[in-house]
Amino acid sequence: MQEKRFIYATIDNRAGLPNFSTLQQGGINDAPLEVVSYRDIAAVVSDIDINLLTQALPSEQADERHKEHLLRYQQVNAFLLAQTGRSGMLPLKFGFTAIDDAEVARVLEQAYVQLRTYLDRLQGKMELVIQVTWELPKVLQEVVKENPGLATADPVQAGKLLFESAEGMKRKFVDGIHDKLTPIAADYSDAPLTADDMIFNRSFLVEKDKEPLFDDAVDAVATDFEEFVTFKYIGPLPAYSFVNIELNQGNFAMVDKSRRLLQLPETASWDAIKSAFRQLILAHHPDRNPDDPHAAQRTKEVVEAFDIVKAYCQSTPGFGETGGQTDFSFAKEEVERAFIIDDKGAVLTRVKKDEKPA
Repeated sequence: MQEKRFIYATIDNRAGLPNFSTLQQGGINDAPLEVVSYRDIAAVVSDIDINLLTQALPSEQADERHKEHLLRYQQVNAFLLAQTGRSGMLPLKFGFTAIDDAEVARVLEQAYVQLRTYLDRLQGKMELVIQVTWELPKVLQEVVKENPGLATADPVQAGKLLFESAEGMKRKFVDGIHDKLTPIAADYSDAPLTADDMIFNRSFLVEKDKEPLFDDAVDAVATDFEEFVTFKYIGPLPAYSFVNIELNQGNFAMVDKSRRLLQLPETASWDAIKSAFRQLILAHHPDRNPDDPHAAQRTKEVVEAFDIVKAYCQSTPGFGETGGQTDFSFAKEEVERAFIIDDKGAVLTRVKKDEKPA
């Protein structure tokens, strides 16, 4: 047996650790869940026999084992979402393993700025998925009903008008759903349409406190279009669709990229950083650039860059305290020094299923 550490998610450990004793089962193959901490974040892990992930099996058995492992991974993350409350959790890609706890800690150290930024961004939020299919025959019947002249029109022209009218109704449905739900969400991410009759497939990032409001909005828009479309509502889920960790880029690469996007010098005060951020937001905001289709994306990139720089600054000792650090260096050696693992940097915490934390 060749054991590795399977990593489910990253959590904020400042508010305490999850009570794993309330989870009926452990991780994959019932392995006890454990926590490896680095600074103010922690990875939730369990042992796994790596041969179980790589063993060659007949396709049906391999598919069944994969489904079992994926289901347990999702169950653990759903448990963490419920346990972490407003502090939030960050699901990592299924199948992410490390050799041992030291390597887990190195992963946390190398990607600390990204992980800290995502945890801050996802605090108190969850993913809700809306998938919508339409009944095209009913839509076409409605088009003919509203345009009786189509019955006697030239077949080619009638077909063209039918297609254009149906597409118009589809846009009406999609725009109506978008207008009703998007204002309630903090963000959204579109996924591919996986069936011919699917017209909408979107994940929404929603504050947990706003879930009832989002539920009411879904009910309202579903009622508006119930004659022609069917809604599938999935969630709440961990924010799988809103996480994109670039593990090949360390802390300095991410901080330097963000610093340059914000047009900051190698040393800047916190007030200067905030000022640069505000100026760029004003310059790129869609409201000030209504004819620029890329304005919203540039604004989002500026916000993400500021979040990265903020996470770095907040990780320095004395941030925000009277007499604390006022100028922040973005030189490579300074950024890398800020995240060196020492003997106290990584702490392993083991909680058996039959134990309760003290």
